[in-house]
Amino acid sequence: MTTRAKVLRSVGFTLLTAFVLTMPYAMGWAGSAFAIDYGVIIGMLVLSVSVLGWIGEISLAPVAQMGFGLVVVNLCQEAGLPFLVILPLVVISSIPISLLLGVFALRLRGVYFAIATLAFAYTAQKTFFQEYLGVQGGFGGTDSKSITRPVGFSSSEEFYYLLMGSLLLMALICSLVNRSWIGTSLTALRHSEAALSVLGHSPGAYKLFTICLSGAIATVGGAYFGMLQGLVPSNYFQPALAILYFGFAVAGGLGSVSGAVVAGTAFGAIPKYFDSLSEGKLVGYDLFFIGFLSLGLVLWAPGGLADIGRRLWRRLEGEAPPPRAVTGFEEIDIRESPTAAAEQGLATVEAP
Repeated sequence: MTTRAKVLRSVGFTLLTAFVLTMPYAMGWAGSAFAIDYGVIIGMLVLSVSVLGWIGEISLAPVAQMGFGLVVVNLCQEAGLPFLVILPLVVISSIPISLLLGVFALRLRGVYFAIATLAFAYTAQKTFFQEYLGVQGGFGGTDSKSITRPVGFSSSEEFYYLLMGSLLLMALICSLVNRSWIGTSLTALRHSEAALSVLGHSPGAYKLFTICLSGAIATVGGAYFGMLQGLVPSNYFQPALAILYFGFAVAGGLGSVSGAVVAGTAFGAIPKYFDSLSEGKLVGYDLFFIGFLSLGLVLWAPGGLADIGRRLWRRLEGEAPPPRAVTGFEEIDIRESPTAAAEQGLATVEAP
């Protein structure tokens, strides 16, 4: 690494750390810290969607898994359990639901798996959430069930640090997994299940692991969402939201950890700030703006924000961007892996 690159990395890391630590106050001019808190939670949901990009699958069930997280928190708080006990229980409770989805993954692939998870989310909404919460269990409804925040995190600013710490921990775990031998096996699985089987590995085991990791992130995100809102809203878990979060994951770079975190947090917080700055006059146009922005990102950079970040970093280092081949879930660096694209029959594209 050159001296210039080291300096740029140090300065960038310092500025990013300072911004993350002061974000609720730095963005205070635009509205309440509630918007940032909401965005961080959406970042968790988008991360859970993006993780499944490692195995080349699309899941539209995270919203349903998010709802189960809220219900578990509500039941645990009614039982008088402390927060440090509730959070591990939320993670454990996500496993049975993830394994149920894993049954679909072992038999279905691609669009068929996506449709199966969408059907699961719709069924959960109609048969579980509305049954458990009642049709009046929405925001302010007569059957709303309350959820309280942990002691010491009552304000939106204080709660932000708990949320951001949890999101960064999730991102760190995902990055470590992706860079380990497990991540290598997941990449091999995405490219060829048969080849992975020939090497003596079980594709089904790796699929179940990834789905469980994704489900745990979504369920914890749902638990925090309930704490942020102060109740369990039955009318929030609409399956259509899963499609929106998938769009955010694509805009961030499907399969990218950092891209999912940035895209989810930004696209989740911006609509709330629209509501605050316009005093409710732009409600409805906020999602149009986010959709238009996401579409523009995908058209300009098919690899999403992660691709833009990589290209920007190379230019800051004074390094010419290498030729790229897009596989659908990642970019292959032709310079570092000259045979990878050829093996997949892909054409190289010169970076602009």
